[in-house]
Amino acid sequence: MSRRDDDEPMEVTDFVELAGAVHNDAGFECSSTVDGVSGALCVLPDSLVLRSAGTGDSTRVGTRDIRSWRATPAGATFSLAVEAGARHTVVLLTQFQAATVQAMTRAAGPATGLSA
Repeated sequence: MSRRDDDEPMEVTDFVELAGAVHNDAGFECSSTVDGVSGALCVLPDSLVLRSAGTGDSTRVGTRDIRSWRATPAGATFSLAVEAGARHTVVLLTQFQAATVQAMTRAAGPATGLSA
């Protein structure tokens, strides 16, 4: 159990791998559930697989198609936004931020600002 800034208990469950099949060639993968909101990311050599917190649907984005990306911290979580034709966002635990930024930089280049 973790605590928020306002000292209220916050239920946090994290998982080392995505639910379902594990990709053998994954360079990095993580998933988490915070206060009932789930998100997952898998970085493959040529694409990303993001699982949306809202719908639970997975989206595959080719690394060559990524125009921009950004990791934005928010307390115990951070939001990873990826723009590739459309904007895709996933929420993960802050503990995964450094590794996610490193994996994303290797896959798609340095973080950049997102378009409005």
